Amino acid sequence: MHRRSITNDAIKGGLVLAMIAYHACYVGAMFDLARLELFSGFWWMFPRVIAAGFVAVSGWNLAGKRAAGSGFGSFAKRAGKLGLVALAISAATRPVLGEGFVFFGVIHLLALSSLIAYPLLGRPALAIVAGAAALVAGVLLAEPRFGWPYLAWLGLRPAGLYPADYLPLAPWFAFVALGAAARDLLSRRPIAERNGPAGRRAAGPPAPAAKGWPIVAALAAIGRLSLPVYLVHLPVLYGIGWLVAQRASR
Repeated sequence: MHRRSITNDAIKGGLVLAMIAYHACYVGAMFDLARLELFSGFWWMFPRVIAAGFVAVSGWNLAGKRAAGSGFGSFAKRAGKLGLVALAISAATRPVLGEGFVFFGVIHLLALSSLIAYPLLGRPALAIVAGAAALVAGVLLAEPRFGWPYLAWLGLRPAGLYPADYLPLAPWFAFVALGAAARDLLSRRPIAERNGPAGRRAAGPPAPAAKGWPIVAALAAIGRLSLPVYLVHLPVLYGIGWLVAQRASR
């Protein structure tokens, strides 16, 4: 069985808080409660760094799951569960956002990546090559626009269509592959190198993450709830933004 890492969960928790902070600012700008330039500079890069972090941690966890002995069936089950959530997101956003609905967002990406990353797990060199290829393809496909939307999930961006939360395989699968490769490479380091110059952990109190510092434990608790928080926080923020805008307009 794959054991959860408090460090990974804490990292996810930090990313969740950063995501909520960004979306709060986004909603504020949408309701004219804040003046922010969301499509350039820091406010353009910030959400993409958050998304890359989430996706890389997912790749790391997939590699850990495979190293713990999980077979393809377990990955297919994970993909199925995430796929159902992704379909629900698409269905819920279609009437609200129209053609800009969430066609292939982060949950869609993670669902599909659970399957296509499987042959790369435990093969860090191959994962690095696949990640580099996805990254290069994403750069090359960043500017061209195509007259059909059917391959948009691959990274062939349709002309005149700007879907929300759009994370196509090129380039975003790169972060899954590279996160998995990083975990596999780190796990192959000699035990002596991982445990320090003496070849074993120094005597004394355990590391802060092992002891569970309050902030680490709190972030890890949030990280373990990252999916439900992701699904709930935006409707809540939109509701708050609408209420504040209504009061401010009186």
